[in-house]
Amino acid sequence: MSSRSETSQVKLEVSRYTPPELLGLVAVTVILICIGTVNIYSSTQYMNIISGDSTYSHLARHLLFLSISVITAFVLTKLPIKLVRKGALVWVIGTVLLLCLVIVAGKNVNGATRWIQLGPVSLQPSEFAKVTGIIWASSYLAKKVDAGEKIALIPQVFRAIVGIFVSIFLFASGSKRKKNKKYTFGQLLTYISPLAAPLVMAALVMKQPDMGTAAIILLLPCLLYIIAGLPAIEILLGGAGIGTLGLLLALSSAYRRDRLFVLWDPFSDAAGKGYQTVQSLIAVGSGGFLGQGIGKGFAKFLYLPEQYTDFAYAVFCQEMGFIGGIIVMLLFMAFLLLGFATARRLKDSYSAFVVYGLTLMISLQGLINMAMVLGSFPVTGVPLPFISFGGTSLMTNICSVGLIYGTAVQSIENTEREVRKKRIQAMDGVNPFWQ
Repeated sequence: MSSRSETSQVKLEVSRYTPPELLGLVAVTVILICIGTVNIYSSTQYMNIISGDSTYSHLARHLLFLSISVITAFVLTKLPIKLVRKGALVWVIGTVLLLCLVIVAGKNVNGATRWIQLGPVSLQPSEFAKVTGIIWASSYLAKKVDAGEKIALIPQVFRAIVGIFVSIFLFASGSKRKKNKKYTFGQLLTYISPLAAPLVMAALVMKQPDMGTAAIILLLPCLLYIIAGLPAIEILLGGAGIGTLGLLLALSSAYRRDRLFVLWDPFSDAAGKGYQTVQSLIAVGSGGFLGQGIGKGFAKFLYLPEQYTDFAYAVFCQEMGFIGGIIVMLLFMAFLLLGFATARRLKDSYSAFVVYGLTLMISLQGLINMAMVLGSFPVTGVPLPFISFGGTSLMTNICSVGLIYGTAVQSIENTEREVRKKRIQAMDGVNPFWQ
């Protein structure tokens, strides 16, 4: 009997399998990082010369953060996914504390307080909040999916709110009737909890102010709701509600209102409110079909503000042309498709939600940034993943790929282990495999 047990234990060991979609996603990430590294050097060398720094100043900082990010991502590939899931609340508390620290003792740059200065290094906690929101929402949605519960947010929340008011009324009137257990405060929390943490983090990010990042923090959990099976009518109602709220918030601030209005015709105020968009369009258009060549573009000669961060794509299009710009678009599209293909392989709902969410996070930021550079979206502080200069953004995105890799591989291994366990039990006559 002991020999059979030992044989079963050996058979339960599974080889580490990496699906081709996941390998493709990693390959796309490496290509984007290489493009970003070259573009950062090209877009910052003139600025460094003017400021009296080394030509390689920004490149050296980028390579330092890149090295740290790759090492951290490798560690995350080994992190047990169960530990990530159980620690969701810890992630939220840590991120909220960092966001509060930004408000209290943050570094102000161009009127925005979004960074924490740690010696020579600046950290932007709002980047971490995107990942935290995904991990939190995935944990709660997975519980509902695993329990076979219907994903229907609006009617359930509405009924819970009505139930709370009915309970309060009955209590205040001294009624002896039993409270309907369906209508409890706990039930309300159950349905809004996937959005509770993202709402808090988004509110703190709005204080910085950074509406673009706050919108992404809220949007990603909402997209996970849709993936989880939210009914079409609720998607339409929710989309209309979010769109209306976003428009009201955009119109409530003078500088956001100006950015929104100037989008329709940036050339009407080319030297003022539309300056960034106009210079970006000039840079992209002057690149032509094949581009002016690496290092030969003129937008980086301080014509285009934020040419190495938010508008790095404009510099790249000027130097690599229409072909280069399309290649980057296709790479982000490939990242999205490969990430979704990987998520569809996973039998574990939590792992699938995490992979879906992190894939959407990187792809959505890429879409927003490129649309902004091309004048199709208001100017925001959303960087282009892997290509824009920014240590925290780079670390967050590379570590997200590490989480995707580790989550997917572990989920596949766990599924294979369960299948083999059932087969061994069937052979031992404990639990027939066909039952």
